[in-house]
Amino acid sequence: MGPRIGYKKLAAVGVAAVVGVASTIALTSGSASASPVFGYNGYGIAVEATGGVVNSGPQTLSTISCTTNSSAADTNDVATANVNNHAIAKTVRTNTHAFNNKDGNGVTSTATAVDVKIGNLLHLTGVKTTTTAVYKNGKLSYTGNTTYAGVKIGAVSVPSLLKPAHNTKVAVPGLGYIVLNRVGGVKTESGIYSYAQGVVVHANVKNKYIPEGVDVAVLKTRAEIAKPAVGLVIGDAYVTKANVDKLVVSGPTSYQATCKGTEGKTIRASVGEVVIPKVAYVGAAYTTKNGFQSKDKAAVHFTSHVAGVKVGNLAIGAVNSEAKAWKTKDGKFGVSSTSSIASIKVGNKVYPVKTGQNATLDIPGIAKLTFNQVVKQQRYIAVNALVIDVYSLNTKVVVGHSAAGVVG
Repeated sequence: MGPRIGYKKLAAVGVAAVVGVASTIALTSGSASASPVFGYNGYGIAVEATGGVVNSGPQTLSTISCTTNSSAADTNDVATANVNNHAIAKTVRTNTHAFNNKDGNGVTSTATAVDVKIGNLLHLTGVKTTTTAVYKNGKLSYTGNTTYAGVKIGAVSVPSLLKPAHNTKVAVPGLGYIVLNRVGGVKTESGIYSYAQGVVVHANVKNKYIPEGVDVAVLKTRAEIAKPAVGLVIGDAYVTKANVDKLVVSGPTSYQATCKGTEGKTIRASVGEVVIPKVAYVGAAYTTKNGFQSKDKAAVHFTSHVAGVKVGNLAIGAVNSEAKAWKTKDGKFGVSSTSSIASIKVGNKVYPVKTGQNATLDIPGIAKLTFNQVVKQQRYIAVNALVIDVYSLNTKVVVGHSAAGVVG
């Protein structure tokens, strides 16, 4: 069964990331009141594999993301989760939900499986993993744990591992080793997040089930709660992204996003160059993000900077963009964006850089350029400094994307 989403999902950070900038954004605008809000985030995942030639991505995912809705919830279930064409977890269910009750404000994420099995090397039954992050009476805390109905290593049952201590490491002959009941948490100035994983498999021995060098997390959960604030800051930035119709041929580069800010610190993500095969070459580039949220004010600022872009004979100078959003406890708020392009050339011919929002320039036989492409809502703004429609390749390249918003 596919995901069942039982809440109004918040916006998607970076909606303007899609080429053409969507005209509407699923952003819960909320009121302009000064009442503090909480930020809720979390997920439950059945199986996720990383390393080597295997990268399964999250399976059986339930998630709530960047929301101030204390009733947000998501549930997902599936018969079997696989890695490397082998059934790893059977009868899997994940659930993530926010709450605001006598226990405080928080998020709980749970993942269960009737059966977790790797051939005849490892067999776990009745596995349940849960983690919770809570804000109550001015304090942040978390809990996390996994229990098992049965644990078998090879042909040997191990009753002592039914309720293992956190982060218990166990050797598994013919496979490598596993970590049972993996739990942790990180507290920051703006909130806390916790994680719990039923079992993490480290395959460092050649076997027929999981490629050597691959790590597999089974029943992976995360819960996060942000301290009460006047608003929840969101946004993203990237250097380039390329699409052919709806097919992404080059994902966002130097990508950064946020769901609750950076506690006022500027974080930079740089790249030496970007090559989009058969489409474009992008020089040195970077993005920045800076945001914070408190009971008095919430603000966020994203920027994107590109040294230059070449598409065939088309040469574009430095491209920059930025987006800002803020809100104060007295209900005042604002958003703004800017973008700039240094120069445009085809061979020795120089073309004018047009100003204003959504201005266009057609270079016959080469490309259509759209400048300063903006989507704006009450407390959210996104800007693409430049969108290049490459005629011969039916390809759109977004250059210099920044977006910022405040929810709540």
